[in-house]
Amino acid sequence: MRYDRKLFEEWCRMPDFGDYLDQNGALNKYGSKEGFEFLERKYYRMVKERIEYCKRLLKEGEDAFLCYVMAELFNRCNEDESPDILYKRQVRYYALKSLELDESFIPAKELLAKANSWVEFLDGDKDYMPELRIFFGKE
Repeated sequence: MRYDRKLFEEWCRMPDFGDYLDQNGALNKYGSKEGFEFLERKYYRMVKERIEYCKRLLKEGEDAFLCYVMAELFNRCNEDESPDILYKRQVRYYALKSLELDESFIPAKELLAKANSWVEFLDGDKDYMPELRIFFGKE
C-alpha cells in the first residue's frame, strides 16, 4: 500500500475545531452565527472526507501509522453528533489497532491516554450522551 506519509502527518497536526474557528476569525467580535455555522460545516466535512479516504486505504492493508491517522481524525469529529464520537470509541479503537500493529508507536499511546482521560472525565463510557450543566456564578 502506498500513500503520502507527509500529507497524513499534516492531517495529524490539523487544528481541532476550536483552534480552526480561532484561526478563521469566527471567535472574534466580528464573527457571526452564519459564519460560525459555515466554518463548522466546512471543518467537519473536511474531517469526514479524510476519514473516508483513509478507510479506503485501510481496505488495501492495515498499517500502524494509517490506523493512528484514523484515530487522530476521529478525535476531531463533532462530539455532539453521537455517543460513539463523544466517548471517543473510534479514537480508542484505531489507537489500539495501531498499537496492536506496532506496540512501540508512542503517538498512538499518547492519543489513547488522552482519549481514556476524556472518557474518565465523563464518568465512563455510556450508551447515551450525558446532560452537561454549566453554572455561571453562585447558585
